[in-house]
Amino acid sequence: MQVTLFIIFDIIKVRYQNKKLTRMKKLIISYIVLLTGLSIHAQDTTDTWFSFFDEESQLIGYKNQQGEVKIEPKFMGLTMAKEFNGIIAVMEEKEGKYPSYYLTKSGRKVGVDSMNVVSNGFDCENEGFIRFRDQKTYKTGMFDSDGNIAIPPVYNEISRVHNGVIWALKGAKKEYWQEYHKESGCNHYQWVGGQHLLINTKNEILIDDFKYDRELDLYSLEIQNEPTSSPYKVSFKSVYNKYYTFVDVKKEFTYWFENQLLPKLSVEKLREFSMDSITYSKEPEGLVTKSKDDFSQHNYNIIIEKLLSTQIKGADFFISMSELNPFIFKRENYRSYFNTCDEAKKQYPLMKIIINNDFDLPQDHIEFLKTDYGYRCISVTLGSAILE
Repeated sequence: MQVTLFIIFDIIKVRYQNKKLTRMKKLIISYIVLLTGLSIHAQDTTDTWFSFFDEESQLIGYKNQQGEVKIEPKFMGLTMAKEFNGIIAVMEEKEGKYPSYYLTKSGRKVGVDSMNVVSNGFDCENEGFIRFRDQKTYKTGMFDSDGNIAIPPVYNEISRVHNGVIWALKGAKKEYWQEYHKESGCNHYQWVGGQHLLINTKNEILIDDFKYDRELDLYSLEIQNEPTSSPYKVSFKSVYNKYYTFVDVKKEFTYWFENQLLPKLSVEKLREFSMDSITYSKEPEGLVTKSKDDFSQHNYNIIIEKLLSTQIKGADFFISMSELNPFIFKRENYRSYFNTCDEAKKQYPLMKIIINNDFDLPQDHIEFLKTDYGYRCISVTLGSAILE
């Protein structure tokens, strides 16, 4: 389902009449801002199909929520989608060949051998759209959930759809890391130059100079008349002469850490800013997960001491941005934080306080997950202390 937001300021007509004059003065102030296609896509997951692995054939199929097999096991290889909402990228084996294509719920096949590969697997649908790559031009575009081309393949790279918007790179040149990478076919390269854009799902340009990095939260978008004055937000002027403002996650977390978490930090306060369960490193067991109540009884005082040590003059620490590891934080417990390919969702980054210790001791890692309710402690690994 697509909800398109329009902000339209209609023409306001103001009439002034001077009693001494017979003429009428009309002032028309026109101010129209049309945000076409800036969309929030609410995917219907009531009919989601789920992948299953057939041990005998070693192939992947899909079942509905009632357990009824909708697609018999026949997919393999780089087929990554754990959930099938509208469109997925799949691979089969047929007579020694490995055809790949995009498949819709209606059974439509599109984009044969035009796969966009991400992290050693095919791309996944996000907000009703999925990327493909034209293998002749090596340009990237998007299909919608019905298999229609929503974004034509004219871009060097594009992001997934996040909050109805897309970062896009156009007109860049491929620069190989080393000349032998080009000759050997290993394809290690970077894009140089080009135009960085923010577009919507109608392929309309919203911002024509959008130097995006992964620390910007596209889900925090605000559209304003003036650039932001917030210490942790960034504004870009749009082609509509409005300012598109986003949260810089690293700056936001730093602000929260210093101004909300640390002041009057106590066991009760840290428990409030914790997930229901905490995963931590414990010898000799390795990684252990306990409820925050059990964990806090023995360990929160140690963690508070570590967190407060970052405010000592000359403290050696830094803040890093990462993402949930699906091999540690299992999908069944954190489903809302992962996409249909078991990849961490961009709106829920993992922020790490990393403290360097003296005497060659390993670093201390205290990790906070961004949730819909703010930042919450989720994981702890201490190199300078023993956790119980």
